[in-house]
Amino acid sequence: LAAGAAGVAAGAAGALWTAQHRAVARQLGAAARAGARPARLGEADGLVHRTVELDDGGVAHAVERGDGPPVVLLHGITLAADVWHGQLGDLADRHRVVAVDLRGHGRSEVGDDGFAGGIGRLAIDVRQVVDALDLDGALLVGHSLGGMVALELVTSAPPGWTGRRVGALALVDTSAGPLTGVPARPAGVLSGAVAGGLRLAERLGVASAPPDLRWWVARLAFGPDADPAQVALTEELGAATPLRTLAGLLEPVAAFDATGRLADVRVPSLVVVGSHDRLTPPRHARRLVAGIPGARLVELARAGHMPMLERPRELSRLLAEQAAAATRPVA
Repeated sequence: LAAGAAGVAAGAAGALWTAQHRAVARQLGAAARAGARPARLGEADGLVHRTVELDDGGVAHAVERGDGPPVVLLHGITLAADVWHGQLGDLADRHRVVAVDLRGHGRSEVGDDGFAGGIGRLAIDVRQVVDALDLDGALLVGHSLGGMVALELVTSAPPGWTGRRVGALALVDTSAGPLTGVPARPAGVLSGAVAGGLRLAERLGVASAPPDLRWWVARLAFGPDADPAQVALTEELGAATPLRTLAGLLEPVAAFDATGRLADVRVPSLVVVGSHDRLTPPRHARRLVAGIPGARLVELARAGHMPMLERPRELSRLLAEQAAAATRPVA
């Protein structure tokens, strides 16, 4: 009986795997039939590539386009500046748009500090990029992890820095933390265990998760009307992110909690969230708006966690409006 039950279970597992694999193949086929995937950032886009040497020996990479009041774009975990392709196009006619690859993502290199310091280390990196490019009165836009970095930056930067460098804030599908209802200690233990598994996998030569798993994780980030080509782009960026980056950031993201500092945000603030965001659901956005003085909430119907891809023109319009509301730099 035991052998028979095991055989049935193995057969069912095989059938499920085959079914999901065919589903992924259909989606990839749909993306291919639709033509080229959403454009990746490249030399043909008229972009200026910047590199900034960081204080721990790391190198931050950013791309910029356009002239005018600055807009700084910070992406989410396992993504890169590529996800802001639409905004780099839509906003560059009136703004100097700068998209930063966060530490360990895209073309940015991790320095001696690694990910010690967590979100605070990433905020230091962004501050050094903003200073190196001499950006004053910028609209600081943070998506997901990038939103956490933006919150950390505006609430912990040296006195006077935020007043000069940041004129407005836009937080897109992000959270002030905590991300789950799990108590901090168990959440830390769980995230630490997962991070340890990722480090072990990398030491064993595993470059990334299996392709089908990467696809489903990427699909989870989108709403019900997901474009397979956009999911494919998200999966590609995830596959290109080293496992050590994910391992280094899991615990800091799980432990992040800026709720006690939201009242310290003193620039015009916009909070954007997709109604179908499964990763940082709208309740996180509502907590942000409740805590940040004067913050404005916009909920995008049927959008998921990736509005820069799902609703690029609408998000660009909202960001342009927010940039116009930026306060003048403090001398």
